[in-house]
Amino acid sequence: MSALVPSEKRPAIKTPQELVHIKHRISLMQYKTWVLMLRAYRAAYEEKGASLGDEDFCYLPMDKFAEHLGYQPKKSDVEHDMEAIRKEPIIFNVLNKDGSGEKGDEGRRGVGFITSWYVSTNRIGVAFPRIIREAIENLDNRDTIFHLLNWQIFNSFTGKYEAIIYKLCKDYIGVGKTPYMTLEKFRAYMG
Repeated sequence: MSALVPSEKRPAIKTPQELVHIKHRISLMQYKTWVLMLRAYRAAYEEKGASLGDEDFCYLPMDKFAEHLGYQPKKSDVEHDMEAIRKEPIIFNVLNKDGSGEKGDEGRRGVGFITSWYVSTNRIGVAFPRIIREAIENLDNRDTIFHLLNWQIFNSFTGKYEAIIYKLCKDYIGVGKTPYMTLEKFRAYMG
């Protein structure tokens, strides 16, 4: 999740593994927007060399956003998507690969994908909850499990479920199989 570079030059997105396995009900476009904003946060973190605070926004220029998507979205659609991901609770680390359990619903404390947003014709901005910021900031920690998502493949999906299955299978390359889970847990994982 380094500096924003066109997908031809940097097709892989380094993403904290616990943020790959999440339960949510957002649309595919909303999820793509969130992933791009995670990249923007990582770039801001690397540039500043320090964490952003609870109310600090990270920004992505609208032209870069459109470049990553492959088209120019309407501002009103982006605003709608940002509000949807602000309101949606997130449960992450669902498959518990690092042994630390699901996060985001401890003790009835709600955690959202973002805490606030800003959209203009020139840029998009978000503020992330502390727990999401910490996951992004710890990407270089040698004990951190991370995942490389191919943006070109991920962005080509037209349905949410194919993107979720891609992430699940991609994460288990080399293992030969995904973990067993009940049908109820699989349905919850798929959203």
